[in-house]
Amino acid sequence: MPHLVQMDKKYSKKGMVLVAPEVQGSTPESIKEMAEERKLKYTITKSISGPSLSRGIPHMAVFNTKGKLVFTGHPMDKDAEKAIKTALKDASADDESSSGSSIFDKPKAKTALVGERTWTNSEGKSIKATLLSLDADTGHFKFPNGKKFDYDITKLSDDDQSVIKEAVAASAEEEEEEE
Repeated sequence: MPHLVQMDKKYSKKGMVLVAPEVQGSTPESIKEMAEERKLKYTITKSISGPSLSRGIPHMAVFNTKGKLVFTGHPMDKDAEKAIKTALKDASADDESSSGSSIFDKPKAKTALVGERTWTNSEGKSIKATLLSLDADTGHFKFPNGKKFDYDITKLSDDDQSVIKEAVAASAEEEEEEE
């Protein structure tokens, strides 16, 4: 785990998003306690779904910005860090050479819809992010490290959905005042 903390510190500012699935059956309380003790900044999820990539622990999978698996193996493997660096370099190149086809490249309002805060989904999992904009039920968010992602806001807690509804109403009022 210290290696993951080190990797997170080193690469999160460059755009890496580290997600650690807990797969040994720990309670949510013990996961939270362990994360607080070790001052972990990355997201820890309770289990994970999808194809099994390994039977060993610890295990790392690195995906590029297109969602392609580019590395699978032990986090201390020399090729793990190389894969991260390559994926981050490719992410930077994608950002710089964007053709404007991304929703995030369109002109935006001066401010985010909802500033940085901790969002909690209906399963109790939390992340810290800024809500940039909203298209129907799809929220366009940004992690503190600058990485952007979309999320179905109907999967957020009732309280978070209320915050979004209030922000949308306030934004609509501001637009009416400007006209």
